[in-house]
Amino acid sequence: MDISRRGWLGLAGTTAAATQASAITIRMADPTGFAPAPGIAHLKYNENPLGPPASAIQAMADLARTSWYYADDAEARLAAMIGKRLGVPASQVVLGHGSSEVITSAALAWGRRGTIVMPALQFDEPLLYPMAQGLSLRRVAMAPDMGIDLGALGRAAAAPDVVMIYLCNPNNPTGMVLPTAELVAFARSLPPRVTLLVDEAYMELADDPAARTMLPLVASGANIIVTRTFSKLFGMAGLRIGYAVASPANAAELKRHRLTISLNAPGLAAAIAAWDDTRFQADSRAQIIAARRVLEAAVARAGTVALPSQTNFLFVKVADANRFSAAMAQKGILVRGAWGPAWPNWSRVSTGRLADVQRFADALPGLVNA
Repeated sequence: MDISRRGWLGLAGTTAAATQASAITIRMADPTGFAPAPGIAHLKYNENPLGPPASAIQAMADLARTSWYYADDAEARLAAMIGKRLGVPASQVVLGHGSSEVITSAALAWGRRGTIVMPALQFDEPLLYPMAQGLSLRRVAMAPDMGIDLGALGRAAAAPDVVMIYLCNPNNPTGMVLPTAELVAFARSLPPRVTLLVDEAYMELADDPAARTMLPLVASGANIIVTRTFSKLFGMAGLRIGYAVASPANAAELKRHRLTISLNAPGLAAAIAAWDDTRFQADSRAQIIAARRVLEAAVARAGTVALPSQTNFLFVKVADANRFSAAMAQKGILVRGAWGPAWPNWSRVSTGRLADVQRFADALPGLVNA
């Protein structure tokens, strides 16, 4: 059973349903076949089921009349908008097909010089292509609580071949966020030859994101690259727009290694329209957090645990993640299986439409020990 946007907003304690109703109507009706089949609870890929705001959908519709033009001017416009809000020149903003493309570009560029180090339990798909090209990648064990071990990363960075540390904050798939003071101290302790790449794809969903982000260090000239995306808060995963903010030299290097000539015009149009749609952003954040609380309560009732999350997903402890995922799929609920052989008892479940989240909550007690 589906749920209306108004129902979501009631849960989140907001009152802006009417202003965004057209966005969710289009998303739910979806005649294109891109959305999950009816009856499937898609809680697998950390998508935002609210979809883009109505302003973005209107911008994409308007664009259809002129979509035969390349979108270079729109790229410059979006970079300027991002730079203005984040306090850096537009030249220090690097756009990509999602933040994943920018991370891939960084791995290709820095990987030519030496080794990239990352935590063992972390999103690594943007590195698959660079690895196929011979990237030297070193993984560092997690802390006992499954958090990122900054001390171990710092020791790894001392090796003379290391040129970049790549980490996600908040982390994917754990959902955990690093203490800000510790991360800042870590960044300042790195040798000058080591660039710190921090993927903040989920930062806008964290508690007090302005206090946690590494963007101020980038603006001050630090050797740090921060990547972000329109996929999560803005509900545009399928439109593939992301960006990096970096020093002038690092931004220039990223642009030299960008994989595409031009970004897609509909995604750019939607991103430009949504960037200043602060009412939608507030609604989106509130609803994601409300759904996360439903998941957290369900985990507690089921007698298991989840890692403390600052994202739109939970990393939930189960008897066997692959069996758990298969059993949930039998009920039409899609969640992640084991991230890898080292973590067979942890399954990642995303927030989604409230009805879908509730289906997971209802099924969890009977399947947690599957």
